[in-house]
Amino acid sequence: MALTRPLRLKREVVPLAPEISTTDKPVVRVWVDSGVFHLDESYDYLVPDNLDAQVTVGVRIQVPFNGRECEALVLERIAMTSGRKLKSITKVISRVPLASKRSLDLIALVAARWACHPYDVIRSAIPPRVAAIEKMKWIDKTIDRPGKSSIRQYLQLPAYEDPFQILARHVKSVRGSGSILVIVPDNRSVLRLVQHFPEALILDSDLPRSQRYENFLRARTTSAQVIVGTRSAIFVDSPDLSSIVILNESSEQYFELRSPGWNARDIAILRARNENIAIYCAGYSPSAEVARLIDVGWFEFKGAKKKVRVDTFQQEFSELLPEKIIGELRRLIKQGPILFIAPRKGYSQSISCSKCRNISICSCGGRLEKKGATTPISCSLCANIYSEWVCQYCAGVRPFLLNRGSERFAQEIGVALPGVPITLCEAEKMVDDFQVTSGIVIATPGSAPMSASGYAAVVILDGEKLLNQSDLRAQERAREIFFTHTALLSSSGSALLVINHSNSIVGALASWKPSLISRRELQERIEASLPPFVRSISLDIDSTESATLVRALNMSRDEGRLPSSTRILGPSVLNSSTHRILLLAPLADGEELVLLIHEFQRRRSATRKKLATLRIDPYSLSR
Repeated sequence: MALTRPLRLKREVVPLAPEISTTDKPVVRVWVDSGVFHLDESYDYLVPDNLDAQVTVGVRIQVPFNGRECEALVLERIAMTSGRKLKSITKVISRVPLASKRSLDLIALVAARWACHPYDVIRSAIPPRVAAIEKMKWIDKTIDRPGKSSIRQYLQLPAYEDPFQILARHVKSVRGSGSILVIVPDNRSVLRLVQHFPEALILDSDLPRSQRYENFLRARTTSAQVIVGTRSAIFVDSPDLSSIVILNESSEQYFELRSPGWNARDIAILRARNENIAIYCAGYSPSAEVARLIDVGWFEFKGAKKKVRVDTFQQEFSELLPEKIIGELRRLIKQGPILFIAPRKGYSQSISCSKCRNISICSCGGRLEKKGATTPISCSLCANIYSEWVCQYCAGVRPFLLNRGSERFAQEIGVALPGVPITLCEAEKMVDDFQVTSGIVIATPGSAPMSASGYAAVVILDGEKLLNQSDLRAQERAREIFFTHTALLSSSGSALLVINHSNSIVGALASWKPSLISRRELQERIEASLPPFVRSISLDIDSTESATLVRALNMSRDEGRLPSSTRILGPSVLNSSTHRILLLAPLADGEELVLLIHEFQRRRSATRKKLATLRIDPYSLSR
């Protein structure tokens, strides 16, 4: 006997008709988070009377879009245009305004500058929502900033002094004119600076989600405050914001890793040009972009009048420590701690054969490395272990360690200076500031702790390798490493450089004038038509399409749709499936170039093709 199924009643869900709007501005203009690249324009929706009071500029709402419900952000309220049939918004997600007209204009500028969907910027500019925080009382404020600030300064930090004390003094000196936004490269810098401003609002990714959202709303609704944050904090729109201060603006950490790859320094410059905001860059050595702006007078350079004692020690046989430096180190270690800067971490980054000198490669294609003094040789890609290493070319059994890292340096320095305690400091093994009072510290760039009385010596190892890398930013990065770490000296300390005696960095460091090098670099960039004198775009695309794309770009240039000054480089091979194409155009033609590439991406999106990975003015053109 068959079982009788239970009776099921069907019900028909009839959507409620939207409320009729009777206000004088019944239409809302929005950006929709559609997840589709080419649908990046604004859209209009009807605001029903039952939601009228809740829908203001900057609030999150939900709208019907292409058969589904999507989040949207309100741009403005407008009057009804005759003959238009509009859908109604579904609900108000958040009644708290998250953006002012000023910050929406900034988001639009950034989206155009980096050729992306506005919501790609919004995800960085506005933290994820926490409903419980919105239940607190928030009053939106918008203050018209009087006058137009023309203050644009690069403040060079001096040697021998705590940079965060100097930065704090500067912030206090300009704080009276309104709120100050201070952007620093990382969370460690945030913690160092807020010691001087316990009342400061912190905005960085290390905060709990609820605390970050609360601080974001406080920054939007509170006047006369100090806001300290990392790169995404550059979008904060305090009602009385008067100044933006950026520490070490040349840092790679200011470049957003996710698409569209904007950077905080350029957004700060955009804000200084379009809002009534002063901009200060504080650092030891300016980036190429800021050096160009100093050269043309857009930034005023405020140099630090300091002199530093610099001694050089030239390598004769690729030894780590030239013989002459050891005596100097033994003398200086009695006066205080010594800081060694190692170009890279680890033990040895590659292995060659002592007999035939061929680089040792794993069967998977990865290079072999040695991670520690007691660990076996292994593959950097597949982690395959070679407990008994043999050269695959000549059957030699003696490996030669190349590209020594901080751990190998510690071993060799320990032999040269026996009995002296050695502390390793890397990104994964940070040492707190002012804990080091004696002995040796071996640190990778950017991880060196400050010493309470300063270091008796700062030794920069393998200086030639720092300066001679193939990347376009190599000189800029090396200059920053030399100046930043030399600044940690005590007033009686010495910078000891393992480098060629005639290298130009020596004179620049001794006189504390980075311009002695940066001006020559700028001239070389002008002659070679390279950034920062050109707008650069990198396109990473499937290898099967790269040749076709290059032909299309050349045709566009010939037909006048692409600026005739555009240089098309590549394609170069990134890996077996991806090629890279570089586009370079003079700054005057940069906007036209970006518009065409933006349209190229839109058309790929509209035809459901995979988007090319796009970076506009990336940190590096070669990686």
